Amino acid sequence: MYEIVNEPNLTIAFDMDIELSQFGVFGVYIKQGYNICAGYIDPSDWSGIHRGYKELVELYENCKGTATFTYVLTGEGDTLVFSLDQKGALTMEINICTIYNYKCNMTIESLDQTYLPRFIEFFREFLEREPK
Repeated sequence: MYEIVNEPNLTIAFDMDIELSQFGVFGVYIKQGYNICAGYIDPSDWSGIHRGYKELVELYENCKGTATFTYVLTGEGDTLVFSLDQKGALTMEINICTIYNYKCNMTIESLDQTYLPRFIEFFREFLEREPK
């Protein structure tokens, strides 16, 4: 488990697993106040993880844009979206639709931009585990 943000009112942790799915799966755990959003996203193939990682790096370098990690095999599916607007506000949107009718939606706005390199580092490490 990689704890990326650990503040009194906000915890963001990711985990990685390449054995749970042939495509690679990353777990998401967010706690903001009393709200908790947890689950995993299987991007359906490694190219989806590579694309999201590239978008995340571009977002960081350009100080604006959007990076999307999504499960594309279903109509609605799970998504993790990072966006940085013109004013430099970093937003993270999580939408996880899991079994047993459990749905998890959370938007975290105005995250400190200093966390972006930590998100990038997590996905870089994850991609290093891609089966060859």
